[in-house]
Amino acid sequence: MKETMKFPAAGQTVTKGYPGEMIKYTIDKQFSDNDLWKLTVNQFRTKPDGDDGGWRGEFWGKLMRAACLTYKATNNAKLYEELTESVKDMLSPEDKRGRFSTYDLKYEFNGWDMWSRKYAMLGFLYYIDICKNKALAKRITKALKKHADYIIKKVGRGRGKVEIYDTTNIYGGMNSCSILEPFVKLYELTGEQRYLDVSEYIISTGFSKDQDIISLCKTKEKRPFEFNHTKAYEMMSCFEGLLEYYNVKGDEEDLKAVVNFVDMVLESDYTIIGCSGCTHELFDNSSVKQTNYSDGVMQETCVTVTLMKLCARLLRITGDSKYAAVIERSGYNALFGAVNSENQTMKRALGIVWKGKEAVPVPHEAFPFDSYSPLCLGQRAKKIGGFRVMENGRSYGCCAAIGGAGTALFGLVAIAKGGNGYYVNLYNDGTYSEKESGTKISVRANLYKKGEAKISVKISGETTLFLRIPKWTEKFSVSAGGKETTFTEEKGYAVVKVKNGDKIVVSMPMKTERIVLNGKVGFERGPVALARDERFGEDLKNPVAVSKKSGGAISKLVKNDKFYTNETVKVKTKDGEITLCDYSSAGKNYDSEKCNMAVWNEIG
Repeated sequence: MKETMKFPAAGQTVTKGYPGEMIKYTIDKQFSDNDLWKLTVNQFRTKPDGDDGGWRGEFWGKLMRAACLTYKATNNAKLYEELTESVKDMLSPEDKRGRFSTYDLKYEFNGWDMWSRKYAMLGFLYYIDICKNKALAKRITKALKKHADYIIKKVGRGRGKVEIYDTTNIYGGMNSCSILEPFVKLYELTGEQRYLDVSEYIISTGFSKDQDIISLCKTKEKRPFEFNHTKAYEMMSCFEGLLEYYNVKGDEEDLKAVVNFVDMVLESDYTIIGCSGCTHELFDNSSVKQTNYSDGVMQETCVTVTLMKLCARLLRITGDSKYAAVIERSGYNALFGAVNSENQTMKRALGIVWKGKEAVPVPHEAFPFDSYSPLCLGQRAKKIGGFRVMENGRSYGCCAAIGGAGTALFGLVAIAKGGNGYYVNLYNDGTYSEKESGTKISVRANLYKKGEAKISVKISGETTLFLRIPKWTEKFSVSAGGKETTFTEEKGYAVVKVKNGDKIVVSMPMKTERIVLNGKVGFERGPVALARDERFGEDLKNPVAVSKKSGGAISKLVKNDKFYTNETVKVKTKDGEITLCDYSSAGKNYDSEKCNMAVWNEIG
């Protein structure tokens, strides 16, 4: 399927600035942990999940997928070596049946078995995409086929087989149906029809035992929070697979279903920080309910990353800038806010195992990503999402494993090549280059402070830049040589002709906006949600004396000597002023007693 733009290959992009720091952190604190790679592979040898219906089998595949994307974003040679060793290690637990499963044979095709198999397959498939060793790639492909063929023998329609939605008792079978994505990818890799046949069988189920979710999205008859099963992450994962299937077959009805699904999520379940699902990881009309305080209010990192991945693929296919805007908001807020960049121990987070009906707290390590992002008055890292104990005193969680896919994606999306030029999707320090042609697009940005980006072009001849026009800016303008340049607009991009040596300045001034919802008030500046932080010395329980209507707020950027922030803002109120900072920096001292933060505040 023809795509509007193509994201960079390894060696073509360099991400700097704050997003670059997030990528580096992930490499240093997660992907360089050799013991973690060995431990996650070992789950396939020891098969612990059958005993407690766990999902430890997802960890390796999630980490491998994220690390492969990170390799594409960095071209880090050491990282490639680490991934290669882990893939070789992962090939050894394969049994004679071809199974890659953390469930013993007597427990297979129950609980989270298919879900975990999905991630094992995705880990291998993403590695093949970067693999430099043809023999190793061939060996992996052979193992993948044997694994998939075993599933085909056991799962599907027909005598002696179990329907895919019956391989689990969770969420109507959505978690098992999400194995669609690697089956389609395996067909793309091998061209063998049986893998496409399985894909079409899964699609025919509508992703659920008791409801055709695909058809509901084609008609928009119901919104995701009104479906029979509303688990956000698993549902998004199914639509990732449908989008991959569209890439093969090109049926516009399939694309329509995915586009409609994402549109409905953005309309009814998208929050100020760019995530979804306020009630225990479920779609719940979060666009409205995000102001409600509850210990169950959760903005899951798994959902943030999967939404970003869905939008990245739609961006490549459609060239519609609205998907880049989602990645921008989700990245700068929910995702970067989840990065444990201050290296907190997470000692106050709840790690539990269940013994019967009793929840037993257990020790756990600090993870590179937090699981849940608070919006109302509260603290980060109160709970660990998808927590499971492994061995050697170590444990992990689903959100910790997936986060690196989001940080890498942010770098890969920033500048992309299209058929008619180059797309600047995100305004951050970085470069895109092509060794063969000598082309280089460089961006120097000051988004947080000035709302400005400087772009330099090195190219043979002429080309076209497609510069995303953010909807949050007061006035978007493009200048060259100090003179404002006229441009046409296409799908939310300014279309500008450039030649070698051109230096372009993009101006995107932003102001602080007051957002009023359900009697609560929040603030944002451009794509950045602002939060109050207890470290500023203000009582966050005090209402904020502002107008009860949304609109512009009088504010100023100020220096902050108390703790690290990307931006600190003083906002004028009726009785003085309040101090806020970017959401991604707020509340990251969560090992301390005074770590409360708040996005939504009572109005005084």
